[in-house]
Amino acid sequence: MLIAVILAIIGILEVIILTQLFGYRLGGVIVVPVLAIYTCKNFLMLPLFIVGVIIAYMGLLYLQKNTMIYGRNELVATLLIGSVFPVVGLFSLKGLGYDFTEVVFFGSILPGLAAYNYSRLKPQYRVADILTSVGIFLGLIAAAWLLINPFIAETIGSLTPPILFSPKSDIALLKQVAVDVYPASSIMNRFSAFVLFIVSLAFSEIVRQSYGIRVGVVSMAILAIFSLENKWFLMLYFFNLLASFIGITIIQKATLLYGRNLIGLGTSISLALTIPFVFIFPVSRGLSIFFLGLIAGLNAYNLHVTPPAERKLFIPLQISILAPLIILAGILGEGQSTGLFHEVGIYQILLALLAAVISIAFVKINWVGKPMEKNVWDASLFSEGDE
Repeated sequence: MLIAVILAIIGILEVIILTQLFGYRLGGVIVVPVLAIYTCKNFLMLPLFIVGVIIAYMGLLYLQKNTMIYGRNELVATLLIGSVFPVVGLFSLKGLGYDFTEVVFFGSILPGLAAYNYSRLKPQYRVADILTSVGIFLGLIAAAWLLINPFIAETIGSLTPPILFSPKSDIALLKQVAVDVYPASSIMNRFSAFVLFIVSLAFSEIVRQSYGIRVGVVSMAILAIFSLENKWFLMLYFFNLLASFIGITIIQKATLLYGRNLIGLGTSISLALTIPFVFIFPVSRGLSIFFLGLIAGLNAYNLHVTPPAERKLFIPLQISILAPLIILAGILGEGQSTGLFHEVGIYQILLALLAAVISIAFVKINWVGKPMEKNVWDASLFSEGDE
């Protein structure tokens, strides 16, 4: 896990530096670094990603030419289109013995995210952007190849829950440096995970359209699954969320950085914070805590860009989505003894329902709706004399 976190932070910092200096998009702040980690863990992820990007990009072009889709809806549509091929591809690889439970979530949104970002570039800049992305990717792969070696495997390979040194890591198996620490068994099959992905996306878009607050497209689905694995993950997520938010707020005020730079810095802070957690709390799956750091950092930026008067609604809105997703995850998956719910019964359902109701009630009480345009115009000095 240590090597994966270090490589991811290095990759993210490279992306934000190049973004700041040259205005590159590079497929998104996290796409290239996370893809590099995925590729090291399983070499098949790279061709799946490339084909997924092509499908997502062509699908977006078709929608742009034949529908009135625009703005945020383009991103959502591209994520959905880009997720189809990776998920179908992962289903077809089930017989090969690969464990792709987490990849169904984060891996499946990477092609759509990359395709959307490249579609936003002017044609004359796309080649340079793609070549730069490839350069960062190859650099991270080369760094991983150097760092995944017998010496590091013996010294720190099993110090934290392994990701790149795992017995299921292709690069570790290729270099014969896999440690004898196997990750916990999967708690949910791929189709069920994909269902959670879609439900989470739908809930998050309902929240965004109703309140104008971005709470993360699939973050709560990922957190719901992880909560079944480890009850501490909920606390760790919200701690990382707030710590990363404070960090990027301080950085923004001191440097005036904004946008993608803050996304990358928030994610880097959150990933770095996951390292001490694995020594304090019981964590059996390295990828779980790795993704926890990613989603907490990304949502820290969402919290940062939420208007100050509405920030108090951010966590309640996330809880209102998370509560039913935890129950759905418990029904579709298998709760662990170390998880939040070992089994889903009437008491667990009532508890989740209570959490959702309280969160929604808090939002309703504290939400200040925007006035209707007609009312604003009627109260304006410029409306005098209008019939």
